[in-house]
Amino acid sequence: MEFIKYKCPVCDKHFNKDDDIVVCPECGAPHHRECYEKKGHCFYENKHSKDFYFENIASDNDESENNNDNIIICNNCKAENPNETFYCYKCGSPLNEQDRKSNNTQQQNNQPFGNQNIPPFGVPFGQGQQQVNPFDPMAGLKSDEPIAENVAAGEMSKYIGKNTQYYLRVFNHIKKFNNSRFNFSAFLFSGMYFLYRKMILLGIIFSFILIGFTVAETYVQMMPEYREIYSTVLNAQSSGQIMYFTDIPGISTSDMLFLCLPVIFNVIKCVFMIISGLIANRSYYEHCTKKINKIKKISKAEETSKILETKGGVNLPLAVCVGVAYIAIIYIPFFIR
Repeated sequence: MEFIKYKCPVCDKHFNKDDDIVVCPECGAPHHRECYEKKGHCFYENKHSKDFYFENIASDNDESENNNDNIIICNNCKAENPNETFYCYKCGSPLNEQDRKSNNTQQQNNQPFGNQNIPPFGVPFGQGQQQVNPFDPMAGLKSDEPIAENVAAGEMSKYIGKNTQYYLRVFNHIKKFNNSRFNFSAFLFSGMYFLYRKMILLGIIFSFILIGFTVAETYVQMMPEYREIYSTVLNAQSSGQIMYFTDIPGISTSDMLFLCLPVIFNVIKCVFMIISGLIANRSYYEHCTKKINKIKKISKAEETSKILETKGGVNLPLAVCVGVAYIAIIYIPFFIR
C-alpha cells in the first residue's frame, strides 16, 4: 500500500518515500516509527474492533478533502463559495489566497502613523504614496467598509463589475475628501462612456451634442457657398498677394465668420468633452449609490448580491453602436462628395 498520500496520525505530517514507516498489525494504520515508539501503541487503539480498518478512514478523509477542495470559505463573512469563484457572493471580498494576503497587508499599512489622509493617487515623487496591490480588486478596502450613503465597498464592487479597483479608489477619495478625478476615458469617448457605464440619460445628452455638432460641421463644409469661399481664400493665400483676410476681394466679414463655423463647432465639442471628463467619476459615483440603494430597498437580502451584478456592470453593445454611428457620420461624407 502506498502511504505517501497519507499523514502520520501522531505528528500529522505527510509520509515521504524515505520515511521509516510501521503499520499497526490490527487496523493497518501507518505511523512514523519514531512516532509509534513515542506513543507506545497505535494512534487508533481505542477504536480497534472487528469493523475498524484504516482503509475506511483513508477513503472517508479523501472524500472529505475532495469536497472541501470545491468550496472556499470567505474569511470576512464565513460564507461558502464554489472553488471557481473569485469574490464572495455575499459580501464581495476576494476569495483567492493572494488577494487575502494583499488585503491583510493593506489593512496593516492603514494603521496609525501609516499613510493616513493621503489621496489614493499618490503625491509627487512618490513621497507618502499609498501602495495598492495591483491584484487587489478591492483597492485595499474592506468589503463592509462604507464608501457611500448606505453602501458598502463590497456592494459597490459588485455593481461596478469592470475595473473595480480604479473606481473604488476614486469613490473612496470622493467620500473622504469630496474631490473627484479627471476621467480620460470619458473625455475621449464622452457619450459612449456614459452609455457603457449604463448612465443612459447622460449618454444620450452627450452623444446628441457631439453627433449634432459633427453633423453641423460636415453640413457646413459640404455647402457650395462654403466651398466657394474656402477656394477663394485658399487661392488668394497661395498667390502671396494678401496679408490679411480683409484684403481678399469679394470676401466680407460675414463670409469669414461662415468660414470659421467648423472650427467653432470643433471648439464647442472639445468644451463638452472636457466637461464630460470632469463630471464622469462623480456622476458615476452618484449613479451607483442611487441604484444600489434602490435595489436594496426593493429586493430581499439574499437576492441583493445577484441583482447588483445583473443590474450593474457595463453595456458594451450600446456603446459600440453609438461609436460606429459617430464614426460613420464623420467619414461617410468624404465618400459621397
